[in-house]
Amino acid sequence: MNKEINEVNERYFDSSSLYVFLFKYKLQLLVIFLMSFIISATISLYIQEKYKSTAVIYPSNTSSVAKALISTKFGGKTDIMEFGEEEKSEQLLEILNSDKVKAKVIEQFNLMAHYGIHPEETETPNYDLHELFEENISFKQNKNMAVEIVVLDHSPDTAALIAKSILTILDDVVNNIQKERAQQGYQVVEQAYFDLLADLKILEDSLAYIMSKGVLDLESQAEVYGDAYAQAIAKGNEKAVQALEEKLAVLSKYGAASISLSEKLENERIRLSELKGKYEEAKVDAESRIQNFFLVTNPFAAEKKSYPIRWLIVVVSVFGALLTGIIAIFFFEQAQRVKAQL
Repeated sequence: MNKEINEVNERYFDSSSLYVFLFKYKLQLLVIFLMSFIISATISLYIQEKYKSTAVIYPSNTSSVAKALISTKFGGKTDIMEFGEEEKSEQLLEILNSDKVKAKVIEQFNLMAHYGIHPEETETPNYDLHELFEENISFKQNKNMAVEIVVLDHSPDTAALIAKSILTILDDVVNNIQKERAQQGYQVVEQAYFDLLADLKILEDSLAYIMSKGVLDLESQAEVYGDAYAQAIAKGNEKAVQALEEKLAVLSKYGAASISLSEKLENERIRLSELKGKYEEAKVDAESRIQNFFLVTNPFAAEKKSYPIRWLIVVVSVFGALLTGIIAIFFFEQAQRVKAQL
């Protein structure tokens, strides 16, 4: 019995040689090859062609136009010509993947109709739309930390237009986000600036009233009036003494207020000067607009399709079919041999 089994195993071992096996089933494998080739080639012809358009951008490192271009006191490293670092690229990616950007692109190009989605024919039109959006439009960070915007479409012109539109939408969204905060900051600084101007006007009016009473320079006037008063007393000039006493009484009445107002005015004018600088910077940030990225590669209409790669589809399909056929035949033959031994 063992001898018979060994003879069967030896015959099986001899016939399991790859070359012998392939030669033995060459007709079957040829049929599999031809059928898979014809089927995959036919199917690849029906796959809709897609053209790729790519934009490559680097984020800007500038968050405040005023601090980068106007302010003389800002001690940061902001440079309007400087490329942003990895963190800035990640922020741009977050914005590109946001619903704000996607919604604007979908609306601008009516992608629901463009991708052939009919809401009356499907229960999940929005889900299908976003699936196709992510399939045809992608954003990623390359090895050089730049952001790539890749658009696939059956029309090369449409692919380029969508990629260019995404750049515009991205800049609009970023500017709107920054503008909203800049406007809030501007309103706060504006209110503080004009409030301080109003306070200064009150102080100036108060000081002007005191000056109208004859208090111009308290220190020098007090010294002059004091000397004149002493001389008038020494000469017995009662009329001059009385006139000087009235002047000294005015100095005594308004002198302290004059000093206080003068010092406060000086301090408030220094504050106003500083606040005016902040007010002008806030106004520039609230009203100005600057592109938030550097465009490295401008998207254009491709002349050659990028998808599908038909020869690759055929090669992979044929190889897969042959491999599956070989495995199936191998197990079928093995099953037949085991059955023969029972």
